[in-house]
Amino acid sequence: MKIRTRAKLGTSMLIVAALAAAGGAQASAGTSLPRIGTRHVILDFHPHHQTLGAVPAATGTTSVKRFSRTVTDGTSTFHIQMVGRNPFVAQTTQTTTIKTFLVPVRVILPNNDTFDPTVATSCDTGATPVTRSVQSPVFTSRAYTIGGTAVGTGQYTDIFRRAEFFAFTKPGGINPGYHTKLNVTTLARQTVHVPAGSAGEIGASACGEKTGAMDINFWDNLVVGTLLPALRAQGVTETTVPIFLFHNVVMFDGTPGNCCILGYHSLTQTAAGRQTYGNADYETSGNFGATVRDVSTLSHEVAEWLDDPFTNNPTRPWGHIGQVSGCQNNLEVGDPLSGTNVTVSTIGHTYHPQELACFSWFYHSSPSLGVNGLFSNNGTFKTSAAPCTG
Repeated sequence: MKIRTRAKLGTSMLIVAALAAAGGAQASAGTSLPRIGTRHVILDFHPHHQTLGAVPAATGTTSVKRFSRTVTDGTSTFHIQMVGRNPFVAQTTQTTTIKTFLVPVRVILPNNDTFDPTVATSCDTGATPVTRSVQSPVFTSRAYTIGGTAVGTGQYTDIFRRAEFFAFTKPGGINPGYHTKLNVTTLARQTVHVPAGSAGEIGASACGEKTGAMDINFWDNLVVGTLLPALRAQGVTETTVPIFLFHNVVMFDGTPGNCCILGYHSLTQTAAGRQTYGNADYETSGNFGATVRDVSTLSHEVAEWLDDPFTNNPTRPWGHIGQVSGCQNNLEVGDPLSGTNVTVSTIGHTYHPQELACFSWFYHSSPSLGVNGLFSNNGTFKTSAAPCTG
């Protein structure tokens, strides 16, 4: 798949594949939409990460707080950038706080079916998807123990960062107070009317909720050309990260048959530097089964932004695992474990963030720099990535 309508540095996506139901249509209010049949949803993930054409170099270098490091893996040497402070070097100030804006997006399809994350849902009563997201482990701190070892108190991706570099962040390490925190503010809801040629829909699930779909080319051009410039007046700048939140809305690439993209993180060049941003579906419909639930997509994208903010940190080839059917050569920490979730409770509700692959899994650290010598933050990976040749 490829985003064809606008060249930019790169993008990384979490995808569930689905096939359009032959001859099917979802009609409402006199407008028919291409229908993506739930029986044709493949409960699997497929890779989407590539450079999308050349872009002019930014005239400025401003962006999210990050560090650079050269990594040696066997005979290969890689230059990478990650959000936060460098855990490999003793830091006087060990905590980084990134201003984060959660932007709810109400999506209205041509048949007037509306998907609004600021409205409580029939499949998850008690709170709106926005409230659930803000109260989730992605933004709410709690204590974590991995394999019997206390890793610290923090947000889910903050603890992941501590866990993947525990050789340095543990008590007695050079950076025991290391944290990379998200300071979240929820902005006003944005409303998007999806044109007929860019819309699709999955029928109602067992609990009665549909899933909307829109063309990622339509959406991403709207983000970069309209939404991000408009949000600057509310404080969204290159040093912050905006996250656009949907409820039961996925994306397809060009045609509803190329579905379904659940979220992605990316960036755009500005005169000042690089603006990173993310998108995620808060999923309650159940149309994708247990592999996609509540904040599994949000945790996937935030963690990948954390470790690969510019979507171009190189690695040796790895693959045939998680959502990757071939080989990839990038530091996308969610992709190898897409569909593998963990259970975490915060503020009286149980969530399902995704398990994540650690730095040492990609770069073959021996022993692992991770907590208890693990290579993923819930222990599924106990060795580093296998070589991939095709």
